[in-house]
Amino acid sequence: MAIINVSAGDEAVLVLGDSAANANLAGSAGLVVPSMQDITINNSTGVFRFKTLDNTAENAVTTPATNQITLNVVVDDTAFFGDTSNGDVVVRTGLFGASKNKTRVYFNAGFQGTDTDSKYVSGSGFISGLAPTVNMDSPVWVTPVTIEVDGDYANASVA
Repeated sequence: MAIINVSAGDEAVLVLGDSAANANLAGSAGLVVPSMQDITINNSTGVFRFKTLDNTAENAVTTPATNQITLNVVVDDTAFFGDTSNGDVVVRTGLFGASKNKTRVYFNAGFQGTDTDSKYVSGSGFISGLAPTVNMDSPVWVTPVTIEVDGDYANASVA
């Protein structure tokens, strides 16, 4: 058993792009989401439960999973509002533009950084749930980010 320790600060990585190729962990075309405070990769299989008159217990049947990635980030001007000099739509419009424009984003969520053989989860979906907040006790903008995954996750290792 090998525990995945992310305390080095460069291990948990999320890269977004307008194509799977641009969201590559080892590439440079996508948006590497900076200043993540936390990230959760959720795979929640649905369950339909029903009762019958001839049984004293409920029956259960699985239904398709709801997949979602949630994170909290300290707002970075370029990552949030975009870099107009970049060709990738997600990088050019930022998290805000990709959410507002309902742009499909492809993602790679790295568990062990970007080194060869590091594990990651990939897929595509849509950004939602942006809610930037600031206050006197936390004087930097912080926002939750949700990626509503369209379809299933895939997992692999960095080549």
